[in-house]
Amino acid sequence: MGFFSALVVALESLLVNKGRSALTSLGIIIGIGAVIALVSAGDGARRKLDDRLESVGKNLILIRAGARTQQGIVADYVPLTSDDVEAIRKAAGALLVGVAPTQMTQRLASCRTGNWPTAVVGSTPDILHIRNWSVTAGRFYTEEDVKRQAPVCLIGQTVRRKLFPGKDSPIGESLRIDTLQLRIIGILGEKGRSPTGADQDDQIFLPITTLQRKLLGEERIGLIVASGRSEEDLEAARERIVRVLRRQHRLKLGQPDDFDVSSVREMAELAEILTATMQGLVAVIASISLVVGGIGIMNIMLVSVTERTREIGIRLAVGATSADVLTQFLIESVILASIGGALGIGLGVGSAVVLAWAIDWPLVLSLQTIALGFGVAASVGVFFGYYPARKASRLDPIESLRYE
Repeated sequence: MGFFSALVVALESLLVNKGRSALTSLGIIIGIGAVIALVSAGDGARRKLDDRLESVGKNLILIRAGARTQQGIVADYVPLTSDDVEAIRKAAGALLVGVAPTQMTQRLASCRTGNWPTAVVGSTPDILHIRNWSVTAGRFYTEEDVKRQAPVCLIGQTVRRKLFPGKDSPIGESLRIDTLQLRIIGILGEKGRSPTGADQDDQIFLPITTLQRKLLGEERIGLIVASGRSEEDLEAARERIVRVLRRQHRLKLGQPDDFDVSSVREMAELAEILTATMQGLVAVIASISLVVGGIGIMNIMLVSVTERTREIGIRLAVGATSADVLTQFLIESVILASIGGALGIGLGVGSAVVLAWAIDWPLVLSLQTIALGFGVAASVGVFFGYYPARKASRLDPIESLRYE
C-alpha cells in the first residue's frame, strides 16, 4: 500500500468516529494552545517592558541616600551632598552621559484655570540628557537659572492637559506651588508610564536650587541620577560610583554602604527572570497536558486496533505487509495529533489576541513557536501511536480472521 492510499484509509477511519477523534485530540489542543498563548503574552510583556525602559532610560543609574535592606527599607539615612555630585562627575564622568542631583516632592499646583496634585522635581540641566527628555515647546532651564534660583519651570503633558485644557503651548503662563509663583518656560514631550506604572508626564521640573531654597527650605539631596554612555559601561560606572562615595563618606573596609546605587537594567533583569520563570511553569503544565493527550491517543488507537482486528487480518491475508499496517496506524495517530495541534494553534493565536487586547500589551506571535507547536503535536502522535501501530502490525492473520 502506498503512502497516499494509507493516508486516505487513515482519514476515513478517523471520520467514522468524529466525536471520539475530537475528544481524543482535546489534550493536544489545550497543551499547544496554552504554550502559544502564554509565550506570546510573555514576549509581549518583554517588549512593553523594553519600551518603558527606553522611555525611562535603559542605562539609568539611581544613587539614593541611605543604606537599603533586602526588603528595601532605609536602614541608615545619610544625605548626599553637592560634593558627592562633583566627586562622581570627576571620577566617573568619562563613563556617564551626565550627573544630576535631584529632589522630588508631591505638591498641589494651581493656576487660574484649576488645581492639580503632581510631582515637583528639582534638578540640574543634565537631567534633560540623562532621561532623554524632549522639549516640544520653549526651552529647558539653564545652569544660570540654577545659580540664580530662577522661578521657572517646565511641565509634562499630563499637567498641561489638567491645568491648561485645550491649550497646546502655555509658554509664559504662571502657576503656583504653595506660595511659590513659577513661570512656564517649556513643555516636555510625551513619555508614558514607567516600568512601575507611574505617569512620567505628570511632573513639573524646576531648578533644584529653586525647589530647595524657595519651596522645601532645605538643601539635602536624596537622589542623584546618572546615566551610562552605553550598556557595556554601566557596570563599570556603577562600581566606580560606589568607590567614590565610600571614599567621600570615609567608610572603612568592611563597613556597609550608607547609600544605595542601583540601575534600571537590574530591575529589568529581575522582571525578565520572573517572566521567564512564569513561561517555564506554563511549559511544564502544557507538557503535562500534552502527555495526557498522548496517552489518550495511545488508548484510542489500542481500542481501534481491537475493533479492527478482523479488518487487519483480511489486509494481511490479501498481501499487505506488516510495514503497511504499521504505516497505516501510525499515520492515523499522527493525523489525530496534528489535527489537535492545528486546532491548538488556532486556540493559542486567538487567546494571544484576546490577552493582548485585554492587558494592552503588544501582540507578539512567533512563527518559530507556532511551527514548534505543530512539530511537537506530530511528535506526540508518532511517540504515543507507535506502540498500538506495532501491535497491529504483529497480529497473526489467521487469528485475526477468527476474531469476533
